[in-house]
Amino acid sequence: MSPRDANTGRGVFVTVGTTAFDGLIKAVLVPEVVLQLSGLGYTHIGVQYGRGKDVYDASFTPELSSTVKETGISIGGFEYEESSRITELIQEADLIISHAGSGTILDALRYQKAIIVVPNESLMDNHQAELAKEMSKQKYVIRGNLDQFAANIELAQTYKFRHFPRSGSKKFVEVLEDEIEKAEKDKIDKSYKKATYRRRKRKDCVEWVEIEPGKSCGCSIT
Repeated sequence: MSPRDANTGRGVFVTVGTTAFDGLIKAVLVPEVVLQLSGLGYTHIGVQYGRGKDVYDASFTPELSSTVKETGISIGGFEYEESSRITELIQEADLIISHAGSGTILDALRYQKAIIVVPNESLMDNHQAELAKEMSKQKYVIRGNLDQFAANIELAQTYKFRHFPRSGSKKFVEVLEDEIEKAEKDKIDKSYKKATYRRRKRKDCVEWVEIEPGKSCGCSIT
């Protein structure tokens, strides 16, 4: 379903990618946020909910349904689509609310869209947080926070996003890959620093201490 309603008004496209991201769905589909989006002139919300169909369906409480009826905003959702269709939906939308997927970010930059990127903190190997942080630092995206969602949406209306020109897709990929590499390098550096020290407890130690690899913890037992 298109983020635009009969090619009129303004549309929001929410995408969680291929993993479960129930928190993002719940954050969008609440009366307060729907009222806010309607007040900002948005007329349709399209949600790609991935594995979160149950969460999506459960979000339509009597309160939300009443808000939808009151505002006239339309909401539609789907599980997955071909990547080409996702690109079309991004192109058609006016505001993108997304997990920190590199493909979504790339398309949003290519089509010069306002985008709020919310890292999925539930992922164990969470490269999304590093990518969102780096892209936000460069002002390509707004790094969203589920606890400050209304403020993120408000900020997106006037934020001066840094965009790439519409032509030269090779440049898009090069720059995005460079940002991803920076984020991954930062993650590796932090992991290395953490690994530089290890916590060790000898038999007679009364507390945990940090020691450098190969050195004694300072207790009487070596």
